[in-house]
Formats: sequence, structure tokens, C-alpha cells
Amino acid sequence: MPGDVIPDEVWAKEMAAGLKEQFGSDKLIVSNYNYQVHLNNKLMDSMKIDRAAVKKWIINYLNKQPAISRAFDLEDLSGTTLNHKVKEMVANGYYPKRGGDIQMIMQPGYIDGAATGTTHGSWNPYDAHIPMLFYGWKIKPGKISRETHMTDIAPTVAALLKIQMPSGNVGEVVEEVLK
Repeated sequence: MPGDVIPDEVWAKEMAAGLKEQFGSDKLIVSNYNYQVHLNNKLMDSMKIDRAAVKKWIINYLNKQPAISRAFDLEDLSGTTLNHKVKEMVANGYYPKRGGDIQMIMQPGYIDGAATGTTHGSWNPYDAHIPMLFYGWKIKPGKISRETHMTDIAPTVAALLKIQMPSGNVGEVVEEVLK
């Protein structure tokens, strides 16, 4: 089965060289982490460089890489054709004030990070799955196989304590814990 750690350093050097040739600067990318490319917007503004053209160039570069399933402009997320589950996960993890400009979706088996461990940053179940465990007073032994989410922890604890769910709550009570 193919898979590997993506070559961030190689891609960064190749993109910097290509952007310098195309747009006159090798400093148009601030960083590339968490499966996102972050652009140097201040520099592009000062040089009067077309942001859309830079994004298009980077997206075209990334989409040619074997480890990349899809790369797309996060401003166009709502119009991007993606599996509903993947699109929902990207949307839920995106915060414009500190998020990147371009999102990368890896092929299965590829991760952004180090040669060991994982990041829990890809949409694939082998990377995104985090076990949820409740134990202690009034918790009966049991197991469920259905999908739950980290956002389900706070409402479940609130239900156990018989208090109101926290403001901003988006999760659901894991009812099996209450039985």
C-alpha cells in the first residue's frame, strides 16, 4: 500500500523557485503546515501581485504531486466538489483568521508531519479516529461501535451531572453512557 510522509521541504523549495520565476518573489508562501499553505498577503499587496493567480499556480503545482488527492482554495470551499464527510471536516476545522489559504487533501497513507507518529489531521479514519472513553462513578461497562465526536464529550458530561450543556455546544449526548 503506498504511503509516506509528504516532502514539505522539497515542495517548499520547488514552489518558492517557481513562484519567483512566475511572480518575482520566492517569499510568497509564509508557511506550509497542517495540510494548508499560508500565503504572504502583505508582500503580495505591496508588490501588486494577483492573489488568485498565485493561488492557482500553487494549486496546480500541488495537484500534480502523487501524494495529493486534492488541493483547493479555502475561500472556495463551499463550491469545491468533495465528499460530504471530507467537506464537513475541512469546514469544521477552518478558521479564516488563522487558517491557511490553500487546503491539501492527501492520498490515503500519506501524512504531513514526521516519520513516526501521526497528527490526527487528515480525514482518513486511521488518522482521525480518537477513542472516547468514559469511566468512573455510575458508569456501567459497555461498548458502542457507532461514530461519536469529540464535541459529544461536554454534553455527555453535562447530562451525567444533570446540568445545562455549555454555551456554544454543537455535540450530542452519548446516550449509552447514561444507561
